[in-house]
Amino acid sequence: MFRRTLITSAILMMTPLAQAGAASLTVEQRLELLEKALKETQAELQLYKDKEIVKTQATSPAKKPDAVLVKTEDTHTGDSYSSVTLKDFSKFVKDEIGFSYNGYFRSGWGTASHGAPKSWAIGSLGRLGNEYSGWFDLQLKQRVYHEGNKRVDAIVMLDGNVSQQYSTGWFGDNAGGENYMQFSDMYVTTQGFLPFAPEADFWVGKHGAPKIEIQMLDWKTQRTDAAAGVGLENWKVGPGKVDIALVREDVDDYDRQLKNKQQLNTNTIDLRYKELPLWDKASLMVSGRYVAANQSSSEKYNQDNNGYYPWKDTWMVGTTLTQKLDAGGFNEFSVLLANNSIASSFSRYAGSSPFTTFNGRYYGDHTNGTAVRVASQGEMYLRDDIIMANALVYSFGNDIYSYETGAHSDFESIRAVVRPAYIWDQYNQTGVELGCFRQQNTDLTGNKYYESGYKATLFHTFKVNTSMLTSRPELRFYGTYIKADETDLDNFTFEDQKKDQFAIGAQAEIWW
Repeated sequence: MFRRTLITSAILMMTPLAQAGAASLTVEQRLELLEKALKETQAELQLYKDKEIVKTQATSPAKKPDAVLVKTEDTHTGDSYSSVTLKDFSKFVKDEIGFSYNGYFRSGWGTASHGAPKSWAIGSLGRLGNEYSGWFDLQLKQRVYHEGNKRVDAIVMLDGNVSQQYSTGWFGDNAGGENYMQFSDMYVTTQGFLPFAPEADFWVGKHGAPKIEIQMLDWKTQRTDAAAGVGLENWKVGPGKVDIALVREDVDDYDRQLKNKQQLNTNTIDLRYKELPLWDKASLMVSGRYVAANQSSSEKYNQDNNGYYPWKDTWMVGTTLTQKLDAGGFNEFSVLLANNSIASSFSRYAGSSPFTTFNGRYYGDHTNGTAVRVASQGEMYLRDDIIMANALVYSFGNDIYSYETGAHSDFESIRAVVRPAYIWDQYNQTGVELGCFRQQNTDLTGNKYYESGYKATLFHTFKVNTSMLTSRPELRFYGTYIKADETDLDNFTFEDQKKDQFAIGAQAEIWW
């Protein structure tokens, strides 16, 4: 009964707005009316709450209520109470108004043994205790139509980075390449408009195919960035589902001095067949991606005559097996094969997402060489009170363009990160993250270059659940030692030209 009263009150709250619209009131007047209606509803809610507390105290020991009590039928006693919390009311508002706000960010403090702390080889050594950026994602979603099986939502995503070094971080200042922001997504998604796929999400706008991340290494095994596109997600076909996207991914093509550039129009087709059931708690995904250019005559002329790097179409194919574990946790095992510029991204020891560019620049004499990447990630409960997350990656390539050692390079790398922890309770874990990697590049003349290092991080975390990879928020306190053993590819050093660094810090990471 109270649920019906609460819903009625919520509807009545909106009545002044409708009347205000009819009378063409100002924004301030509308807000005043809405505030008045909200206070009246809150007063009614409190009155009902007080009555129910008195009723409960008459039949049971004194108890501080944590919600509104609503009388329901109980077959054993003939009298019982259930709760209507603010969460119920929030869900009602969300369903009725159709608006949601989701996001993610990380932020924290750190200091090191030799001046300012530096991150190094996060994509190979692991990110815990090894990152000092303030990244964020903020998503706004508004339902604009819903009738029957047809629905339309507008979605906007902002993401970027805020400096953690200075007290100010104004966007546009971009001090140290840190303060920036973009609208990474701005699209409309629908359901029920395609007769052959009424259950699928059909979208148009600035969006890309879903990203799949190796969370401990902070890069993606599947990633298609988009300037604009059209796609279909979760289309039921046979035993699985299909995701397909056609997106524009223009690149800046540079000359051999990396000073002048021209814009190349490129388009990507991304196709995935996912959630194919195998055995108990196991599923398979097969995927393919192809990137092709639509070049003008002047762009081709510059490539033939003015030293601009020639474009080469690039592709990636692969498969991913996901196994959920009986004791909790999961493992994800993937194998990917790529050529040309995506293969060049495979050869990077730091961030290895499958981009067609390096830091937004397209360059390199690509020769149709190929690269292979085998990756495993997940977490498992070794005991009820011990959990371990892991990320293992093996990669190799032949006759590819390396951003460090040039055209016709070969490479081979292995990286491993494990994070075991003792679970004190649902809210506390203490553990260590251990990471190491080694990569060898061989250039056209047979010279060999090595990059290697290791990291050890001791940490304690305050959490809201025991999972390492799927539960947030998380507050971390850590001490990290990193050693850069070999640095032939990047000549990296920490402050004071040191090859090692000890850092301590605290970090918060949250999504909602």
